[in-house]
Amino acid sequence: MMIGFYELVHKMEELQAGCVAATLIKVEGSSYLKEGAMMLFWEENQAGMISAGCAEADLMERARRVAEDSIPQYVTYNLKEEDDLSWGQGAGCNGVLHVWLEVVDDKLRRQLLYTKSMLEKGKSILHRKEISLIPYPTTINEFIKVEDTDQASLFSSGVQFMDHEGMVYTHLYEPKPRLIVFGAGFDGRTVAELAYKTGWMVMVCDWRPALLCKEDYSFPVETFCCESGGLSKVCMVNERDFIVVMSHNFQKDKEFLSCLPEDQLRYVGVLGPRERTERLLETKELPDFIHSPVGLSIGSRGPQEIAISILAEMINVFRTRNQAADISKR
Repeated sequence: MMIGFYELVHKMEELQAGCVAATLIKVEGSSYLKEGAMMLFWEENQAGMISAGCAEADLMERARRVAEDSIPQYVTYNLKEEDDLSWGQGAGCNGVLHVWLEVVDDKLRRQLLYTKSMLEKGKSILHRKEISLIPYPTTINEFIKVEDTDQASLFSSGVQFMDHEGMVYTHLYEPKPRLIVFGAGFDGRTVAELAYKTGWMVMVCDWRPALLCKEDYSFPVETFCCESGGLSKVCMVNERDFIVVMSHNFQKDKEFLSCLPEDQLRYVGVLGPRERTERLLETKELPDFIHSPVGLSIGSRGPQEIAISILAEMINVFRTRNQAADISKR
């Protein structure tokens, strides 16, 4: 699993010694990761990723100097050139990366921990970083809670203002997307595990308690047993949730779908042919958020390949909507 913001802050909590944070604040052209990507450096160790390995070794050296001097650094890496004299040794990534390195002092540490706690509560946080380059590099970090979900879509990541004296960088941290899998069979658990490894929060629901023992899961997961008429309790979903229905039991699938809110949902994938889903919902006019059959059509065979096709479709829906929001802000 690629280390993301949650894992980096957790690692920061574990460290006894201080550390240096590197943040990708601006991208020109294409790059492996986008604005907001972070790394931590401490002693001879590092966690996270900024590029696909093109800049990390140099960042490690710079992080050592930042730790020693307690003076931030601003650095750019031009990965556009394809010759061996350029950054990346012929990587040809067609991008310029702008990176800011700074010591994680007590204040920034508290701010990052606060951000992680708010994300875990489902709140979005706007990070505003005011960077001065003259007479020497300094930075002021602000982390602001965004109360309104709709308001969050107004913010974009990257450098919003830049001149020879400095710049203003913003990045919106949003809660991890949550996947609810109905059906704790082997294929359902395979989807859940792949989603976790891809960075999602995961909840598995079933009416059979024997399939929900957390000891049987090799990854962190929330489980919910919806036997004895408790199915409706699982439906505390929000507009960001993704749902996959794959219990292989027609009546149980029907009950689960009937408990979902009637409001527009983001993604509901139903295993099986479209005709089965039409019978489950008792209509041939399926809402746009219903994906049936679930997953991209890649000729999947077996639980692992089916899980890949489902995650690919979920990521496509997730990224397409976020990119559309980004375009609307420009």
